[in-house]
Formats: sequence, C-alpha cells, structure tokens
Amino acid sequence: MSPTKSYTFVSHSSKDKAFVEDLAGLFSAAGLDMWVDVEDIADGATWAKAIQQGVEDCNTMIVVWSANARASEWVERETLLALRLNKPVFIAQIDDTPLPIYLINRQATDFRQRQAQATQRLIRAVKKAIDSANAAVTKPASALKPNEHNFFKYIAQMPDGEDNARIARELFAFAEAHANAITFSGRAEPAFHAHLWIGPGGLVIFSVRAYRRQPAVEVPLQYWTSFPPYDELKAREAVVKSLNKLMPKQEAFALDRADRRPNLPLVRALATDENLEAFQGIMRDVIDRLNSSA
Repeated sequence: MSPTKSYTFVSHSSKDKAFVEDLAGLFSAAGLDMWVDVEDIADGATWAKAIQQGVEDCNTMIVVWSANARASEWVERETLLALRLNKPVFIAQIDDTPLPIYLINRQATDFRQRQAQATQRLIRAVKKAIDSANAAVTKPASALKPNEHNFFKYIAQMPDGEDNARIARELFAFAEAHANAITFSGRAEPAFHAHLWIGPGGLVIFSVRAYRRQPAVEVPLQYWTSFPPYDELKAREAVVKSLNKLMPKQEAFALDRADRRPNLPLVRALATDENLEAFQGIMRDVIDRLNSSA
C-alpha cells in the first residue's frame, strides 16, 4: 500500500480471514482501499514494524470484533496504537463478544444480521472520515499533526534549535531501537512518545516535548506505579536520583518527583555525549527491568 494513498487498516484475527476478505472486496468495489496484514506486508519485511507503519499511515481503522479478536494480542495492540494516534476507529461486530473497555464508548456496526446494510453504513462512515482526513492535508504545515517528518523541523526553529533537534533525533533513534512503538501528539506543543507493550494498554517510557520555552524529555514516573518493579517508591526514587546526575545542581529534582513527571531540558541536561549516553543507559535499564517483571 502506498503511504501517500488513503486506506483503511483492518485489525482482525487471522481466524476471521474469510469475513475480512469479503469485506475488503466490497470496500474495493466502492473505491476504497484496505490494508490487510497478510496481503500488504512485503516478503522479508519486519512484521511488527510493518504493522506499526500500516497503522501510523492509515486514514481510518476497522476493528473486526469477535471472540477471535478478543483473544488476539495484536488486535489489542493495533487498536490502542490507532486510538493514541487519534485515528478514526470503526468496529465491525461479527459475533456476540462484548466490546473491550477501550472500545466501549464507540458505536459498533452490527454484522450479525443484515450484512449488506451494515456494509453500506460502514462504507459511508469510512468515506466521510477519509474525506475529512484528506481535507486536512491542505492546511498549513503548522496546523498539521506532528510526525517524524515535521517534528524535528519544528524543534529546530526554537531557541538552541540545532542542539535540541540533534538531541531529539538521538532520542528518537534510541526509541526506535529499544521501545515497542513511537507515537506523535500535540500541535501547539508537539511531542513524541516511546511506548513499551507491557500490561493492559502499554506504558510510555519517555516523551520528548517541544515546549516553547525549552524542549525537554519527560519521564512520566507517575504512570509507572502499576508496573513492577516501579510500583515500589524506592525504585522510582532511584530513577529520580539517576536523572539528577544529569541536571544542573541548582535544578535537581526533589524525590517527590518520583510520583510526578520530571522534565529534563534537552540542552541543559543532555547536550554532552556523556549525559546523552547516560540518559539512554537509564532508559535501557528501565526497559530491561520492566520487561523482566512483566
């Protein structure tokens, strides 16, 4: 699937392949393109990376919901990533399996009976969402959602832009190598977030935020409290102490930041290769500990 072409990502269990193939055929007849993992991942492509790219570049997502989908870890991952990216997510419900909590507030299209009518309703809804997404492309670049193509250009225009952009790119490369997913958010203050797929819905390990006064890397310790070993206060305080070694002495964090989201200004904390490598070492240790305890 061409990344410049509008398409709908289909999140589904392979056990529901027959339904998905029929649905894709009907969408194609209506002039709409579907991204179905078995068909659209090139030979030799890294499976997880290709799926992540498919979700990131899609205009809309359809979740084919069933007992099979509920048992599929990948359906959950794909859907949660799409929701974090604010993609329009539609549900094609094909059996009586209750919706999960992360989809409970969304209207499902009922395919359990009158499938022809259900298909037409879903096609109309998807077309409307794609038309809205395509219209947004005509907006000025400053109004577009941040991504890997414009985030670093944005941050480079800020004070100390060259250094901030360099550090942000290094952290992005680190996240690509060690995290499970990277998402972008915000317009007034764009950011990217490094995710680890553990527990229900995953966890953000760190975020790089383009604050207007000073871009910073944020470590959201307050969200780690449900994940061993960082459900223990001492473990979170140890992270704060490690981060303090990178901060100017007068800006060191109090230990109560172990229940908050300490921000390290990129230039003041991570401008040297030594400090940048030290921060990456802290994050590698965090990731290893979280994975080993999951």
